Amino acid sequence: MEAAVVSSTEGVLRILLGKLGDVVASKYALVCGVHEEIQELKDDLESMNACLRDLAAGSDDNHSEQTKTWMKQVREVAYDAEDYIDTFRLHHRGHHRDYYNSNLVMVSLHRIIRPLKTLRAMHGVAKKIRDLKARAMRVSERRLRYKVETGGGATFDGQVVARSAPGCYNDWDRRLPALNIDESQLVWSEETAKYISSLERDDSAPRKVVSIVGSGGLGKTTLALTVYNSPMVKGIPTRAFVAVSQNYDLHILLQSLLTQLVGNAKEEATKSHLRDVETWEISKLITECNTHLQHKRYFIVLDDLWSSEAWKHLKAAFPYDTKQSSRILITTRSHHVAESCSSHTIYKMDPLPEKESKELLFKRVFQKNECPKELEGICQSIVQKCGGLPLAIVSVGGMLSRMENKTAAEWAKMQNRLSGYELEPGGNMGGMRRILSLSYNDLPYHLKACFLYLSIFPESYEIKRGPLVRQWVAEGFIGGTHESNMEKVAESHFAEFVSRSIVTPTRIATTGVVRACKAHDIMLEVITYKSIQENFISFVGNQQYMAAGHDKIRRLSIRAHGSGSSDKEKEVRPKRINKEHEDRSMNFSHARSLSILRCKNRPLPMIRFAKLKLLRVLDLEGCKWLSEEDLKEICKLSLLRYLSLRGTSVSQLPEQVGKLKELLTLDVRETSITKLPKTITQLGSLKHLLGGRYVHYPSISRVKALERNSALIIPRGLKKMKSLQKIAHLDIGSSSLKMEELGDLSQVTKLCAINNEPGGEKWKPFVASLSKMCDSIRHLSIIQSTKTDKGLKVFWELKSTPVFLEKLYLWGTLKALPPWVLNHSNLVDLSLRENFLGRESLKQLGDLPCLLSLRLYSESYVGEELCFKQNKFPSLKQLIIDNLSYLEKVSFQGGATRLERLALAFFKDPGAEGGICGIKELPKLKEIEFFGGVIVDSLVETVRSEVKEHPNKVRVYMHGQPIEHA
Repeated sequence: MEAAVVSSTEGVLRILLGKLGDVVASKYALVCGVHEEIQELKDDLESMNACLRDLAAGSDDNHSEQTKTWMKQVREVAYDAEDYIDTFRLHHRGHHRDYYNSNLVMVSLHRIIRPLKTLRAMHGVAKKIRDLKARAMRVSERRLRYKVETGGGATFDGQVVARSAPGCYNDWDRRLPALNIDESQLVWSEETAKYISSLERDDSAPRKVVSIVGSGGLGKTTLALTVYNSPMVKGIPTRAFVAVSQNYDLHILLQSLLTQLVGNAKEEATKSHLRDVETWEISKLITECNTHLQHKRYFIVLDDLWSSEAWKHLKAAFPYDTKQSSRILITTRSHHVAESCSSHTIYKMDPLPEKESKELLFKRVFQKNECPKELEGICQSIVQKCGGLPLAIVSVGGMLSRMENKTAAEWAKMQNRLSGYELEPGGNMGGMRRILSLSYNDLPYHLKACFLYLSIFPESYEIKRGPLVRQWVAEGFIGGTHESNMEKVAESHFAEFVSRSIVTPTRIATTGVVRACKAHDIMLEVITYKSIQENFISFVGNQQYMAAGHDKIRRLSIRAHGSGSSDKEKEVRPKRINKEHEDRSMNFSHARSLSILRCKNRPLPMIRFAKLKLLRVLDLEGCKWLSEEDLKEICKLSLLRYLSLRGTSVSQLPEQVGKLKELLTLDVRETSITKLPKTITQLGSLKHLLGGRYVHYPSISRVKALERNSALIIPRGLKKMKSLQKIAHLDIGSSSLKMEELGDLSQVTKLCAINNEPGGEKWKPFVASLSKMCDSIRHLSIIQSTKTDKGLKVFWELKSTPVFLEKLYLWGTLKALPPWVLNHSNLVDLSLRENFLGRESLKQLGDLPCLLSLRLYSESYVGEELCFKQNKFPSLKQLIIDNLSYLEKVSFQGGATRLERLALAFFKDPGAEGGICGIKELPKLKEIEFFGGVIVDSLVETVRSEVKEHPNKVRVYMHGQPIEHA
């Protein structure tokens, strides 16, 4: 835990040090006479940061209360310093800009008044910086006065290898909850049983390295022990089970490995050779292990491998043989580590299905596979809370089994405790909390703040990748890179969390990119606890989460009970907090972010946005209570960088929005906002301007259309917004002059435009601008919402095509696709609607080498048959067909051989000669889904009969629900 606090505090300092360096290099520090003070403050904080890095390299569990208090003081100084530096920079930049933008009549007045204001401001700046420097010095002195410890590490092969203090190597203590599980109570899936069987019986191959990968609590260690203790493996005399752990000591690991290997040997002389093994060098230990294993069949388990470097250090001890059929079994939480280690199989452990979860719980509590009827409802809720984690189920089951009275009331208490302080140290679930915490503790410091930030979202909330990474950037968590690349770095952080199995993907694009995820409920409890302890985030709306013992609230999440990922869930007002908390909650003046998600009623009437002057992130998605006065107050938040009004009831933005000079993201999607104020063009830092409203099919999120008249109307002056990268959706019909300005925006990567007026004339200035943006555009949506013969013909005239385009949506009459689309080698995602294309166009699309997803919406294709012939659509993974009026038959004749997902909505009964044929020609097919208002029963039956014979056991869905095979 404490190492996590160290690293997150270090992250705060890292961000601040970068900003201090910028200020030292600027003229403002010299003008205000505080250059030396800022430099000294920076030097002091750099020394503290170095100390924090030393602490992070030491033991996780040995920091004293003095150390933890000192780290808290460092963090608070860093927060206050960053707040002031940001305000200082913004004030002087704005003052400078206002002075030079004054008209000639006011210049003389400025010359008289400005020196007086400047002197007063300089004095205030100097005093504040000196106060901060003095605080930093006092904190630094306390470290020496109270002898705050520092840590260190050992080196091997030129790399740092963390070494635990003597007597503190407690990795096996961490494993006790897993190792003490009665194997007879375990429930394994059919796939797991097959895996164990194949590993034991395959004696024909040379040495294999096999990995078991999955998140904490899934039972990787227990599965590895089951294999290790199986009769087949027990018959191998040369074997060892080595716990690697997060902070491994390479010397101890090799010593343990060699002792186990030699301990199984029959020769006493060999055993006596190890009497002074503690004194051996690492190189000698590796040589001895390798020599002992030569020409032997061996079975080694390396449990809980955290890094590829650990495998690099250890693998030299294991000789490769071609005859002995040796095995090395590795367990890890990282898929990347598994890929770097495994020469053959990677077995991914998934959470237990509901049936097996209940079976495991019943065995643990009742010693049989049955549950009393009066407990079934609560049991269902507890099983869902455990999320298929065997360790969680066994831990909870152990507590339930110790209850003298197994009544519904007692079980209900346990259900409530799962969401409360039971996860604190000393609680019955402390062991599980420690195990789940390791996934967090293993993260490098620059990822810890990003991960803690997940606790700002309610339980079961679907966390969308796009908004999340933009919030990380706005918070300042992404540093050390060029500003234009920050989002790419943030996206790589998100991908890292997925790779480490500490979040669960909920929506995955055809390209394999994870679009949304959820944090496991119990993991969310762990990071929420850490966030509160570290004063990273404070919570209102659930009294058990209220932060205590912290001087200032830095980030605030206001939660409504029952707010999950579905808009259909009943909205419930937050619990009434007690008077002490209510009074305290009125002072949020130091808050850097505020999240109030999907709260239809104002949760705290005393909130005044204008008082939150240090706010960088404001997420008000789904808040229906926002007023015009609230918006005007929000526009006074000069440091604001992220503003989401998505799904609120607001219909217009105030003119004051132009004051948000630091704003990077403005999200007004799913609102009634269309016409933007003239001042919007003053937002020179804005990168993401997001508007419009989608209409979705209820059962299939992949099928959607933009609602007409919901796009944004932007005023003249668009060319001043040079930082824009994403514009969605833009109404091009309001002015051709605005569209000519669009060509000056050289950084735009995503552009979604709609024309609600008849004819194609309005597109001409847009097409001219698009030709100038050909090097930046990656995602392009073109929508002609009114039917017209000319439609999108003008796009044939595109002079310079977007060469890096990856995603394209064309809505409007074409009858034939422009050549630049048909020749596009980078296109991976194509959506078509009301284009009235014929067979030839679809045939030509089949030659696109990288096309992964094809969506054919209403009237996009007018042929009676869609035929996927041999060697056509070589990369296609997803095909969506949405009510094509003339379509009667879809046939697969050797093309689209990589297709995995097929979604269908037929407008009419295709008859006996039509429908779907050739499913058996799709070897990669995983699922077929029927959606839309009309479901043709005969078509469904035909597909079900074909699916029976498919080797992949293809899943068939109707309106999002699985259909049982006949």
